[in-house]
Amino acid sequence: MTPGTGERTPVAVGLLGNAAKPDIGAAVAAAAAACRKHGLRLLAAEELAAAAAISGVNVLPEADLVAACDVVVALGGDGTMLRAVRAVGDSAVPLLGVNLGSLGYLTDIPLPELGRAFGQLAAGEFHLEDRTQVRCAVGRGGSQVSELTALNDLVINMGPLPRAIEMELRLDGDSLGHFLGDGVVVATPTGSTAYNLSAGGPICQTSVPCLLIAPICPHALGMRPLVVPEPTRIEIILLGTGEGAVLTADGQEVVRVGDGDHLDFGLARARVRLVKFPQSSFYRVMRHKLNWGGPRRREQKGR
Repeated sequence: MTPGTGERTPVAVGLLGNAAKPDIGAAVAAAAAACRKHGLRLLAAEELAAAAAISGVNVLPEADLVAACDVVVALGGDGTMLRAVRAVGDSAVPLLGVNLGSLGYLTDIPLPELGRAFGQLAAGEFHLEDRTQVRCAVGRGGSQVSELTALNDLVINMGPLPRAIEMELRLDGDSLGHFLGDGVVVATPTGSTAYNLSAGGPICQTSVPCLLIAPICPHALGMRPLVVPEPTRIEIILLGTGEGAVLTADGQEVVRVGDGDHLDFGLARARVRLVKFPQSSFYRVMRHKLNWGGPRRREQKGR
């Protein structure tokens, strides 16, 4: 793809999606119609075989689909988009999210605008945003036992057990002390509007070079959310987890962690490339998705 040139650029579009969504058939059909109209080649993952068959779309295994596409379109909610991030991996294939869910902060294109979005793709009227990811290496007994990467956030908690965890937090080797709480969210700016926000953390514009640390229900008034520069080394040492805790990446991957484990957070090497259009606006999405400022009596068109 040649983004932002204003010239028609033929692309191969791959569809990933949540087959359980009621609108998935209509979404695949709309994508197929838009691709025919704009001269795009359309492929779909095996999970969408039933919906794709109706629209005459070729179906491929997920790994083959990513390799064959210039852009992957995720049909669903934010969970589908985060799953697509894992499917794309470090291939650098751009992602576009079409919202079939409720909130859909990452999937910011509503289904009625799918045709317009595909037209802009074909015309090169888009740009790519590189989003940082956060990674965590889990150390145990002096050895690394696992590593997870997330676009939104990495979360330490007790999973289904409603118990507190005792932890120590260190930043660049300096200890901020021990505290007891239900867990910690370490988020990217992209993930600032997800679990981080629910845990009392700040909203952060996605291009700000930082990471966010939001304790979950800490039993200490002095343990507040933090915003730290990207190069900061974030360490969390687990001191008291009882039967063990879990580390979760974007709600998609989970590893068990326990007493004495050393969790080392930082930036991941790979970035995620998101397709954005001229009408895309972080602040407009924030206003509409989060009802920023409360309900308004009048909505001005085009704002």
